[in-house]
Amino acid sequence: MDLKNKNIIINFEPISRRILLSSDKPLYDILSEISVPIRSVCGGLGTCGKCKLLIQKGKEFFIPPTSIEKKSIDQSELEYGWRLACQAKIDAIKCNLLEKTESLKIRIFLPNELLLEDFKILTGGMGKGVKRFPAIKKYYLSLDKPSLENPQADFERTVEKLKNSSKDFSNNAQFDIHFDLLKELPNILRNNKNKITLAIRNNKTIIACEPANTVEDNFGIAYDIGTTTIVGYLINLNNGKIYAVASNLNSQTAYGEDVITRITFIKDDKENLNVLNSAVVNDLNDILLKLCSKANVDPSRVYEASIVGNSVMHHIFLGLDPTNIGLSPYVPVIQKGLDIPSKKLNLNISKNGVAYIAPVISGFVGADTIGVILSSKIYNEKDLTLAIDIGTNGEIIIGNRKVLAVGSCAAGSALEGAHISNGMRAAGGAIDSLKINPKTLDVTFSTIIDKKPIGICGSGLVDAVAEMLKSKILTRSGNFNKELINHERIKKIGKTYEFVIAKKEETSLGKEITITQNDIRQIQMAKAAFYSGTRLILKSLGNNNRKIKQIFLAGAFGNYINAKNAKFIGMIPDIPDEKIYQIGNAAGIGAQYCLLNVKLRNKAEQLLKKTSYIEIAIKKEFQKEYAEAMYFPHLNLDYFPTLVEYRNIRKR
Repeated sequence: MDLKNKNIIINFEPISRRILLSSDKPLYDILSEISVPIRSVCGGLGTCGKCKLLIQKGKEFFIPPTSIEKKSIDQSELEYGWRLACQAKIDAIKCNLLEKTESLKIRIFLPNELLLEDFKILTGGMGKGVKRFPAIKKYYLSLDKPSLENPQADFERTVEKLKNSSKDFSNNAQFDIHFDLLKELPNILRNNKNKITLAIRNNKTIIACEPANTVEDNFGIAYDIGTTTIVGYLINLNNGKIYAVASNLNSQTAYGEDVITRITFIKDDKENLNVLNSAVVNDLNDILLKLCSKANVDPSRVYEASIVGNSVMHHIFLGLDPTNIGLSPYVPVIQKGLDIPSKKLNLNISKNGVAYIAPVISGFVGADTIGVILSSKIYNEKDLTLAIDIGTNGEIIIGNRKVLAVGSCAAGSALEGAHISNGMRAAGGAIDSLKINPKTLDVTFSTIIDKKPIGICGSGLVDAVAEMLKSKILTRSGNFNKELINHERIKKIGKTYEFVIAKKEETSLGKEITITQNDIRQIQMAKAAFYSGTRLILKSLGNNNRKIKQIFLAGAFGNYINAKNAKFIGMIPDIPDEKIYQIGNAAGIGAQYCLLNVKLRNKAEQLLKKTSYIEIAIKKEFQKEYAEAMYFPHLNLDYFPTLVEYRNIRKR
């Protein structure tokens, strides 16, 4: 069946791919046609049952489950929307009804285990360095045998040997031991000629007793739980070396692409908190296994986890209800950092391991921001510094040695490809940078891993808008320049326009990749949120003469964008290019630092008291600041004196 004239949109998440349905082929074939390979042992023949996906919206428009699906998927799962990609397809009879529906037509979630795509998930970053002072240390002991002359108890003689063997402990040091280890201690000693290795936390609590010498196997794991992606780092606590890095798309995306949607999901049914909690815990354990497999490390030798994430991810991971974060006055359940036994969190590290969860600052500024502050050491800077962590949510930090203030803005989802007509996450085939010839309007671009383009990601979007401005395709108000609307690359669609970035013969989709007027508006709203938020936080600090002297761009988007173009469109203040630093996954680096140095955990608590949280949206000047920042680069060009190109770009 040919559906090319139909207006039926399928949205695939968490990859943020939106396509116009053109046939009633199975979803497996449709995904293959748009260059999104998925895992299937049988190659789509329907015999392996491995290509499970979730139809979250519009399942009523698909044909009923086939006999093959009924054999592979439980009835309850089928009713919920789980299907096999090779079997599920649109019911042609219902297309007319489907075409009349408003808003999003069909939403389909692709689980991590299904995707084979090359996603570009940022794992690296730049920090200011950290001294090692880990919570976990290991000690190898060779004990004397007990005797009738000295029938000392196993625990006491182990502790006595420990104190005599290391300068880390005084003679008065007191030790605790987990009760299950106390049961194991006698056999470990007697079966191994009284040779034993102890793992001790905070110079006090024995959390592991191991036969022989395992001192070198002393590992911790640092996690950054993002709304869209999760990254884990396996680190040797003895030397601070990263042994392996792994990442996943956050499986919670199956239930909503942003934190507000997930809060609503929980608010609608409190049992859904367990659903989201299980999803993230499974992701963390999956990453743990990946890391340990890469490094050939036994998970039982991973004794501690350090975890950062935004406030909603923090709450869901802990099993805390985040509903009140979504309601005024946006209050979290707890701020302070926590030490929790890993088994209480179902985290599959050492059985007596501990998870340290960094503190949150407010309802919408979480532990990930603490991570950025710790790794960037913005609190030690002499010059007033702006740090922006750009993800699905955006956090703004302004500070130096004297002041520290933070705020948040809802700007990241468009910059990650959401709500953009040809937007997608950073993956193979995403246009990630481009140039426009101002004379011919010809476009040259690059894509991730040099695949033929299938969409455009955040860094490409910023380049596209900046280049369209420089080529005068756009006016400063964000509208298409009427003097150029007859150019072959500018197409009129109804009452609006779009610009062709990649012609259909250049793509692997057989259709053009364009930037629409609505896409421009989405970028305007995102960049306006960051710039107006920055100005309002500055104003809240008092002294109108305060000026940003340097900028740290954190997060995946901040790492990969062209910083000059981000400044050109007015996302960040006009300061010299050499004072703009792209510091990568600073939140993840902060999690690593907390793992390697327990003193930084105390520092995090001090920072909580020092940091001023600014609720940007309730400021009386917010609407005015936001509206003025919607212009490129701003309504007031005096704020961007070095961008002389704007003298020749129309205002409207």
